[in-house]
Amino acid sequence: MNREANGGGIGNYYNSLGNSFDISNEVVDARFRSLQAESLKKEYGSDGVFFNGPRRFVANGFTAVSYNDCTKRAINTIPLYLYGTFEVPSFNEFVAGPPVAYKVLVSKRTNTFIFKAGEQVNELITPEGAVYTMFSLSLKADPTNTIENLPNLGKRLTLPTGWRYRTRTLERDMILSSSYDANPPNTIVLDQFEGNYQHNPGAR
Repeated sequence: MNREANGGGIGNYYNSLGNSFDISNEVVDARFRSLQAESLKKEYGSDGVFFNGPRRFVANGFTAVSYNDCTKRAINTIPLYLYGTFEVPSFNEFVAGPPVAYKVLVSKRTNTFIFKAGEQVNELITPEGAVYTMFSLSLKADPTNTIENLPNLGKRLTLPTGWRYRTRTLERDMILSSSYDANPPNTIVLDQFEGNYQHNPGAR
């Protein structure tokens, strides 16, 4: 990602979604964790790198537009697609960590996340009542933060004043969509374990 003149930052999403692997998740995770930020900055000419994983996808399916003519970029043998861009208010805070938790961030991409009826979804609700639905969890800070442990996630979160966490079971299929050029732009929120939640304007 690169630093903006106003102190903010803008970066590209590179993601392995859409690829199939003939090796285990654990091997892919180990390759991801071995990546070095300074080496990648030099190789790709960026101001900073934010490692957004390893992750586990929690929706039942997805569709997405891959940019750069759907060209794959292999980093440490991990094939990645360019799925969009994101914007943060402070470049330095974002790349230095810990993660910018419970802050609304701009996420520009065109995709849908598909959740089936009967599934349990996990959501953050802002003080203003905006609902954000989890679509992926991170194993970066806490490798035990697995899909199987999601029912207990609410007990582990330390939410800012006015924020709420909830789980609910879907009565019908739910499609969570976003468009790169949406106005206002699509937004996301990270929890303190870097779980990723997308704004869900259809939820109440």
